[in-house]
Amino acid sequence: MATETYSVLLVDDSDDDRLFVRRALRKNPGFVVVAEVCDGDAAISYLAGHGDFSNREKFPYPDLVLLDLKLPKKTGHEVLEWLQTHRRGKLRVVVLSGSFLPGDIARSRELGADAYFKKEPLEEEQQTMVLQLEKLLKSRASPASYASSSPLS
Repeated sequence: MATETYSVLLVDDSDDDRLFVRRALRKNPGFVVVAEVCDGDAAISYLAGHGDFSNREKFPYPDLVLLDLKLPKKTGHEVLEWLQTHRRGKLRVVVLSGSFLPGDIARSRELGADAYFKKEPLEEEQQTMVLQLEKLLKSRASPASYASSSPLS
């Protein structure tokens, strides 16, 4: 039985955080990082297919966006606001943030995030997150049960 492959857009301004997420995703052949961007404006341009990202063969529309909240230019919450009127198909958006403030979690939920994970330094915790991401994408069901330490319900 063939493993389904999911394309991922990684949105984070930290080189180190992107490296850790890339490493965690590489251990699961079901995930392919198709692009990485460092700010909210670039995330919106990528998702809209504008400017440098207009070639969808080179920059495919992702199945999953892993989105940091604290971004330059436009924040993760501003990206989520934009997605409320521009989301296509079965795109899943998961907030992956260093913040675990209740206000950030609640606002992300209000704006349509499918799940919220706190960035974790330990490899074991990162792999648990990757498995939860895979379950979320396979199920295409209600996202309420998918979060690290605090569900979005």
